[in-house]
Amino acid sequence: MQIHEVHTHAEGEVLPREEQLAWKIAAVATATAPIDNEALQMVGNRIIDNAAVALAALNRTPV
Repeated sequence: MQIHEVHTHAEGEVLPREEQLAWKIAAVATATAPIDNEALQMVGNRIIDNAAVALAALNRTPV
């Protein structure tokens, strides 16, 4: 795992795009990595959880 240090910068200072946190997060999100069985199960669990929350929201009156 790679550790990314986050620092504040002075107003007006231009940070190279590749050094910006959003760029680094996007690079991790789009990286190709092998998907093991445990990760695949977690994806399935997230889909089920999201569907359950959506169903619960349908049956709830607005606040």
